[in-house]
Amino acid sequence: MLLTHTNSVYSEELTLLDHIPYPQYVHQVGDGGGELVTKGIKLAPGVLINYVLRGKHGATPGTRDYIKKLLATPTRKVGLILASGSTSWMGYTTCVPKTDQYPVYRLAPMAVTQVYAGYLASQLGSFDYISTDSVSCISGHSAWYTASTLLQSERLDAVVVVSVDNGLSEEYLFVFGEHKLSKLVDEEDNPEITKFHLGQGCNISVFESESCNRNTNNDLLAKIKDIHIAAEYHVSPLGISCEGIGYEKVMTRVNTDNIDFIKTHSTFSDDNDIESKLIKDIFGDIRTVNYKLRIGHTMGVSTAVETAIAIQEESGTFLSLGAGMGNVYSSVVVEIL
Repeated sequence: MLLTHTNSVYSEELTLLDHIPYPQYVHQVGDGGGELVTKGIKLAPGVLINYVLRGKHGATPGTRDYIKKLLATPTRKVGLILASGSTSWMGYTTCVPKTDQYPVYRLAPMAVTQVYAGYLASQLGSFDYISTDSVSCISGHSAWYTASTLLQSERLDAVVVVSVDNGLSEEYLFVFGEHKLSKLVDEEDNPEITKFHLGQGCNISVFESESCNRNTNNDLLAKIKDIHIAAEYHVSPLGISCEGIGYEKVMTRVNTDNIDFIKTHSTFSDDNDIESKLIKDIFGDIRTVNYKLRIGHTMGVSTAVETAIAIQEESGTFLSLGAGMGNVYSSVVVEIL
């Protein structure tokens, strides 16, 4: 499976949020361009998606045109997958406008992502397949796995994957603050406390089959050589087994011959020790990179946006790891072209 286009917007600026029960420093996407939600601490997922499509707030122009070009060839079968951390974007509501047929309705989910996926697809063009993929923090990788399956089976020629999450909602901040997973303000200056900051992001990537790409001669960014998703037993959905069974599965069930480095999930929590030990046991002294200190933990989009950053900033072949609530894990072997 070939990656022919990728574009992201993600947070890098740290901002203090001190009006909630667990004051935290979080990474935000600029100032929101006047499009911040009323509570002032989150960007609605639809806004983040539009940033990428419009080339705003760090995203480069051209994504919407690239997708429309894909859809302009009648013989090509193109699918769309919307990946997010959960099937409901907490705190994000929308209205269905009034018409002669029905009055205004409030929906708690445009957030039921199946609804938003259909709406998004209809705004871009006519697709031959559409689905959603919501698997916690590995949602991006999970959607890439689905794309790979569809392309290998020759059901589709290309797949557009839109990965997004709403990591700065108050609900998320409460959950992670309560469980002492994210870094609080009074812990900020203590180097011995290694927790993550929350952030936001969106990634849109286009994948094509190798046979189809030979006919279109699109530019190549990377080749997805192998991919695996796994889960493990644990009593808590926020936990990880001491043995790291899920991590071990995804590291050992893909072909990692001749990889140059590893993109870690690295939440800067106690889970790091398990991830780091397994990497050391399986790969020895191999170079690792991580991006969560720089952009924050962007939840459901993290595996997609962090893998895309590595593709754009590094060279060689690497293993990209992910882990998520619900004890799910992912790995992708990527050759940067």
